[in-house]
Amino acid sequence: MRGGAARERSLGALRYGALVLIALVLLLPIYWLLMSSLRPGGDIFRHTSDFSLQTLVPRALTLENYRAALAGDLPRAIFNSLLVCASTVALGLLVNSLAGFAFAVFEFPFKKPLFILVLLSFMMPFESIVIPLYVLMRGLGWANTYAALIVPDVASGLVIFLFRQFFAGIPKEIYEAARVDGASWGQIYLRMTMPLSGATMATASLMMFIHQWDAFFWPLVAASTPDLVVVQVAIARNMTTEQSNWGALFASASTAVLVALVPFLALQRYYIRVVALGSER
Repeated sequence: MRGGAARERSLGALRYGALVLIALVLLLPIYWLLMSSLRPGGDIFRHTSDFSLQTLVPRALTLENYRAALAGDLPRAIFNSLLVCASTVALGLLVNSLAGFAFAVFEFPFKKPLFILVLLSFMMPFESIVIPLYVLMRGLGWANTYAALIVPDVASGLVIFLFRQFFAGIPKEIYEAARVDGASWGQIYLRMTMPLSGATMATASLMMFIHQWDAFFWPLVAASTPDLVVVQVAIARNMTTEQSNWGALFASASTAVLVALVPFLALQRYYIRVVALGSER
């Protein structure tokens, strides 16, 4: 018995050590990014060719890179990205939850083919629809507006799938009992199902926020004016064909990572729970 318990403790220690080692390896690039953003410009790549302690631990720290980044268009870009993310999340929760509720509760013609199209929509490469999407935005007069940045990403096939999986898990007898008691479908949706879907809403919010926060290609195409620059485009502008401002680039990227980390840390437990539950159904 004692030998078995000791073996279990040894295996547990080995697993824990392996997980710590993997975490350190995965976090090392982020650590180097943060440290590089605090180095003077001439020291960023000075010790990268020969790996040493100075590669990881700067000899001098400075906030000049952050001052340079904040003096440019980064503050405006962060505001634009937060506005776009918040609007997309608010509208997306409404639209996608309604669609998921319809697919889970109602029976209507071509329900299964339409749901298959919903699933295929988030498997399709976005680059394949950029040109027709831009033509549509320009035809609606939305080019170089916030609407062009927000509306195309409101509906999400993956988020619809998550809501549909949650609503389908609620026994239909509950819906039928509510209808017998005189509740309308709108009341069932607002007062019964949505209050129960807190974890799903948190997961959907996180997914839509991260997707919009990381968006680069579409904002670059749809909104090229300086007033509508988003954070990823602002980061990329530190690199040109003539020169690269590595200090401001790393400072801007570090700021973007830290801002995005706040909702991720707050909602990650819901994300893991809902994704695991959805894969089981």
